Amino acid sequence: MEEMRLAISGIVNKYLIAHASKIMKIAIAGFGALGARVGVMLQQAGHEVTGIDGWAAHIAAISTDGLTVHQDDGVTKKYYIPVMTAKEIDGKFDLIILLTKTPQLDTMLTDIKHIITKNTKLLVLSNGLGNIEVMEKHVNRDQILAGVTLWTSELINPGEIRVTGTGSIKLQAIGEANAKPIVSALNKASLNVTLSQNVIEAIWHKAGINSVLNPLTVLLDANIAEFGMAGNGMDLSLNILDEIKQIGELEGINVDVNAIMKDLALLIRPEHAGNHYPSMYQDIKAGKHTEIDFLNGYFAKLGSEHGVPMPFNALITRLIHAKEDIERTKLAKKQETFEI
Repeated sequence: MEEMRLAISGIVNKYLIAHASKIMKIAIAGFGALGARVGVMLQQAGHEVTGIDGWAAHIAAISTDGLTVHQDDGVTKKYYIPVMTAKEIDGKFDLIILLTKTPQLDTMLTDIKHIITKNTKLLVLSNGLGNIEVMEKHVNRDQILAGVTLWTSELINPGEIRVTGTGSIKLQAIGEANAKPIVSALNKASLNVTLSQNVIEAIWHKAGINSVLNPLTVLLDANIAEFGMAGNGMDLSLNILDEIKQIGELEGINVDVNAIMKDLALLIRPEHAGNHYPSMYQDIKAGKHTEIDFLNGYFAKLGSEHGVPMPFNALITRLIHAKEDIERTKLAKKQETFEI
């Protein structure tokens, strides 16, 4: 009798644990460095995760030999997560996390429309501004969750990433959807998610951080900690952020420059994100187009529309585009040499 009681108790406990935080079927659209890190964390928490990406070499590497993750404690592990193209993926998902680059968001949503049902929730964590407006063209507002994340990751090779430090996510339901089940599911994976009452301000806050760290690490050829050691790094940061605050006031957005500067002071520390090379730096080195037009370029464009000069953001945008051209030319010449 006692053995039966213990057996029943065990079954009940397993049931309660399984249902305390719902196991979800989750797709991650944009399975690059950050998408892969988030995917691993979600899979380790018991969620059913599928990656969606367009880089054939990356998909092949993960499918053949798994995802290699170098942790900042020196340990390297392998994870096996199914990854495929938008055309190949099928089925129904509780949640789709969008981590594709902002310029490709519209195309991604078009390509995965066959897996989006009226019950699917979509969480956009892509850097840059304008993502919500793009999503509203494809799904009902009640399906949209928008957020910002301070998690970081670095793509080393196809199928190989390096993760550093910790992070967090702030999100908000744009329509009337209940975001609490999503928060609970993500926090089961220790993603440190909190609900925000004004995600738009949070998005501008993150865009301010990215408008400092992304282009300046590129232009200074530095990781985040090395940028923090630059004598005039924080002065440059304030020049950029003061312009963003000015245009934010005209757009009805409160940009707290002091709060952004405090976050920058934390991020430059090695235990947070100091050893990380931001995504723009990684894109430049890979010869890709960057998201500069959705960061500093976006603010410069708003300034032009309002008739307000944005000299720092405008100059940085032009310098990054010039850097894109230079790096693509270098890579093309290397490729020609290799083929010869």
